[in-house]
Order: sequence, then structure tokens, then C-alpha cells
Amino acid sequence: MRRRRKYDFYIVVFLAIFTLGYFVYNHISAESRGVEQYSTALEAYKASDYEKAYEEFGKVPSGSSLKPPALFRQARCATNMDKKELAVKKYNRIVHSKAKSSIAPISEYNMATLMFEIQDKRAKRHFKKIIKKYPNSDYAIASQYYLGLIELANPPKHARWLAKSKNRALIYFKNYLEESPDGRFSLKAIDEIKKLNLKLTNYDNLLIAKSYYANGEYLKAKDYLFKTTLAESWADFARNEFRLGNKAKGISYAEEGLKKHAANTENKDVYEVIDNYVASFPTRKDGITKLVNMNLNSTGADYVAYLNCNEVIASNLKEACYRTLYEKYPNGQFSADSLYNIFIAKYLQKKYYDAQRLGFLHMKKFPDVNSSPAVTYYMGKIAYKLKHYESANNYYKQVVAKYPDTYYAFRANFNLYKDDGMFPFLELNVKPVVFPYVKSLDNNLVVKLAYLKDYDLVGELCKNDKFIQSWIAYQKQNYTVSVVLARDGMQQMDVKPPFDDLRWRLAYPTHYYGIVDSVKGENNPIILEAIIKEESHFNPFAKSVVGAVGLMQLMPATYNEVVKKHNLPSDLNAETANITAGSLYYTNLKRMLGNKDLYTIAAYNGGIGSVTNWFSKLIYSDTDEFVEQIPYPETRNYVKKVLRSYWVYGNVY
Repeated sequence: MRRRRKYDFYIVVFLAIFTLGYFVYNHISAESRGVEQYSTALEAYKASDYEKAYEEFGKVPSGSSLKPPALFRQARCATNMDKKELAVKKYNRIVHSKAKSSIAPISEYNMATLMFEIQDKRAKRHFKKIIKKYPNSDYAIASQYYLGLIELANPPKHARWLAKSKNRALIYFKNYLEESPDGRFSLKAIDEIKKLNLKLTNYDNLLIAKSYYANGEYLKAKDYLFKTTLAESWADFARNEFRLGNKAKGISYAEEGLKKHAANTENKDVYEVIDNYVASFPTRKDGITKLVNMNLNSTGADYVAYLNCNEVIASNLKEACYRTLYEKYPNGQFSADSLYNIFIAKYLQKKYYDAQRLGFLHMKKFPDVNSSPAVTYYMGKIAYKLKHYESANNYYKQVVAKYPDTYYAFRANFNLYKDDGMFPFLELNVKPVVFPYVKSLDNNLVVKLAYLKDYDLVGELCKNDKFIQSWIAYQKQNYTVSVVLARDGMQQMDVKPPFDDLRWRLAYPTHYYGIVDSVKGENNPIILEAIIKEESHFNPFAKSVVGAVGLMQLMPATYNEVVKKHNLPSDLNAETANITAGSLYYTNLKRMLGNKDLYTIAAYNGGIGSVTNWFSKLIYSDTDEFVEQIPYPETRNYVKKVLRSYWVYGNVY
């Protein structure tokens, strides 16, 4: 009996192992077949052979993780073949699948829009469901527009109910405009609002005006602004006139609004008007001086004072200006930067104990702001000056760890490991740009679709991920768009990833590095690559407002001089010619500046005449003191940006 039980036990174990093995094999097989089949179907889809693609996508095994996107693609094929009811059925399978997929939201939205087109009454229920289930999505915003259309599709005959239906439609359209003033349906929503023939409030008219403005329809925006009051719309009046090129009117609206109505206007709107106002004068200083003389005492007064302090050149006057600003607005938007400027002034005056006290205050009051890396770095320098060497190194290490992709991390690293020299990186180990994530949500579905080159679907599923959008732009060879998207994505991250993270390659790609390395001469190729990134974002056709052209943003006169001297091709936009000329120009500057890259970078932006003039006028004892006292804010920031890029490139590659 015992032997029989033991025998039965072995049979059960064997069957269990066999069953498990079968399911594992079937899953692996389904996954493998799914990848192969999806790839084949996608080729047909890209070739616009929708009948074949529909059939091939249908062959993706149900056990594959690619089944939901295959159903999605079948729905798209059916839509393209004008078989909308069939498309609805395919989307419906995804929406009601027990295995929740990241494709579900867009599938339900697409299904609802098709239902609306074929006048299926279930569309309204699905649009409302989308708003409830995915409230912060683009699909929820677009659903507001469709719900407005649905309210008007079958208007009630009774006047009372018709009025209520129109008001509900107005609310839906307004909700859409509030959330997406420049959205794809915004102008259509405005047209629908006009058809309602309802009496609009000042707020409604302003909402329409803002949407017209966002869509570049400035004359139409002006018409609706006149239906509002100046007290609530002055900022919109001003920026709209500036956009129309009517500087005099823009200045008039700005001045009246800043004097009388700024207190009831959002800070960002006031600051934008001030920026437009300043830009409308022959020089920034002229505009800022006029604003200062207006003696503003409401919203925007702190920004005007801040801009004015930035224009001050004399160090003693600059410190006094920032001190007044900080004391008047100790908790304002510009207080952290004001305190930093007072701090750095004390450091440059070699009043290290005063600077240290201010540094402690800044670190306590503003623990993580734009000026934090600089304050932490200079606290390290102060500690070193006071012979607190261990404390100095701790500050430097903190900068490198907490703010790894900053100019001050570059400088802190030098102070920690001076044996490696100021420029420790001499060449790059080029690595390819690849999909920025090894893993993702939804069982790595997005990663699989990415490697199958289904860029359109990946883009739709990850609309708000700047790195994935950057990668898609890169795959489509839109390199400038790609690098800007990745740069913005990095800037939005509170904590930066390690330098081996794949996202860094998108933010700092090595476009044209082969050319750079071949024509570098005696220059450091990484510095040249960093200059290209900061000057043109790798756009060979970039042209600045002052006429600088190409990857290295050379002025035509400079380029022609180098071409004549070295017998180069004359096409300023040609990548090799532009980089070669830029490298030779950089070499010439460097030789005249004692072969010092930092001074050369400053001269590349501010001109060699300016740099040599600063040598005699500025009082400095080291590199840091020179950089912080560069009189031109643009050149000072340029030096920091290029050296930051050099530092990041060296770490990533």
C-alpha cells in the first residue's frame, strides 16, 4: 500500500513538472513567435498594405505579450480600410482584457472617437469613463471636446432643455481650452463656442483670446481681448501687441498694467511682460532703467530690481544692490540668487568669515536651488583658505555627488584630484545611442516595441517621457530636437542618474565627433564637441540673430578669413568645413591666450579683445575668481556651460 502511494506521488510530481515545462515552453515559444510575427506584420503596415498587415497581426499568438499591440495595430488597419465597426471590436478586446495593458487608455480613446464618428451612443459613456479613469492624461482633455460635440449632436427640441444642453457643451469646450489652449482641437472648440450664440463672460472671452494667442492668431486674440477689461487682461494685451510688432502699444499697456493692475496678476505673466518690455528697447539697460524709474511697488518690482542688479558691473555697487534686494524681499523668488551674489562678493573681497556665515545661511534657507552647487563649492574653497582641509574636501565631494552634471562638479573634481590636471579627459570612447531604458512598465512592452522599431506606437504610449521622445527623434535623425528634449528631461530631474545611465547619451550625443577628432589639431576634441553642443545643438544650418552660422556658429567674416588662410572649402554650412574652420579659429585664439582653454572658451564667445582687456581690469588670484567676475553675463554663463558639457562628456564616455 505504501509502495502504491509512493508510486502515485511520483506520478503526480512528474505530471506537475511536465505541465509546468509545457507552459514555460509554450510561453517562450509564443513570445518568440510573437516577436517574429509582429515584425513581419509591421513591415506590411509601414508599406501601407493594411489588408496584409491586418491578417499578419492576427497571427500573433494570444500567449505573447505583443498580443495587445497587435490588436491595436489591427484596429488601426481596420480604420485605414474604413472598417470602423471592426476597429471598435479590436479596441474593445484590449479595453476589456483581464491583463491590463498600457495600451488600454489610448485604445479606449480611439474606440470612443470611432463610436462618435459612427454615431454609437456608447461613445459618451466611454469619454466620461476616460476622464474618470485617466484624469491627467491627454485623452481625458480631448474627451472634454468630444463630450461638447455630443451635447450638440442631437439638440433637444424644448427651449429649456436646449439651453441646458448648450451650457453643458460650453463648459466642456471651456474645460478643453483651459487644459490645452494650443491643442489640436482648440480652434475648433472656439468655433463651436461661437455657434452656441451664448452670452460670454469676461473670463470666457479672455480664455478664447489666450487660446488664439497660443495658436499664433494674434489679430483674433486682439478682437476678444477688447471684449474683456484692461484690469484683468493688461498682460495679455501687452504681450499680444509685442507679438504683433506694435512696440509702442505694447509698452503703453505694460506700463499701465505694471503701475495699476499687477497686484492681481500671476507672477509668471508679469515677468513675461517685463521681459518683452525690456527686449523692445535698443538695449536691455535702457528698458531696465525705465522700469526702475517707474518706482513699482507691486508684483514685478522684485524682478525689476533683480534685473537691475544683474546689469551693475562695479563689484561694490553690485553687492549693495543685491543686499538691498535681499533685505526688501527676503523670501521672494530672487532672494536665493541675491544672497548668493552677496556671498560671492564677500568671497572675492577675501572676507572669508563673512562669506562663510552667508554660505551657512544660504544652505540652511535654500537647501536645493540653482545657486546651491556654487555655494557648496565656494564653501569648500573658503574651508581650504581657512586651512580646514578635510572640511574642504567634504564640500567638494558633496558637489560632485549631489550636483554631478554642473560646472561646479567639474571644478570640485579638479580641487580634489589636481594630479589629473584641470582637463583630465583627452578623448571619448564613443558609444551608440540606444533605447534609454533597459526595463519599463507593463512587462517591458515598450522596450520590446522599441526594438521592433514601432516608433509611432512607442511615441503614443510615452507622450510625456522626454527621453523616449528624444530617442524617437534620434531614430528619425532629428538630432537637434532629440538633444533638446533630452536636455529638458535632465533639467526636470531632481536627482540625476549615474553617468552610465543610457539617458545621458541622448542628452550628450557624439554627433560629428569623428570629424572633430580628425581635424582637432592641437585642441582637446571633447572641448570642441562641447562647443558644438552648446553653440548649435548639432544643427548644421543653425543661424544666430547676429549672423553666426553652422555647427560652431562662426561669423562669416571670421570663416572667410580662416578659409583664405588655410585654403578650405567655402561652404559655411558644410559640417566638415565648419568644424575645421572652428577648430583652426579656436587654435589661433588659444595660441594668443597662452594655450589656456578656459580663456579661449571665453574669447570664443566674448571676443579676444574683451578677454585681454579683462586680464588688466579684473582683480583675481585664480581661475574661479576670473570666471565669476567676467563682466558679460552671457560669456560667463557660456564658459560654465561649455566646461560643464566637457565634464559630462568625459564622464559619460
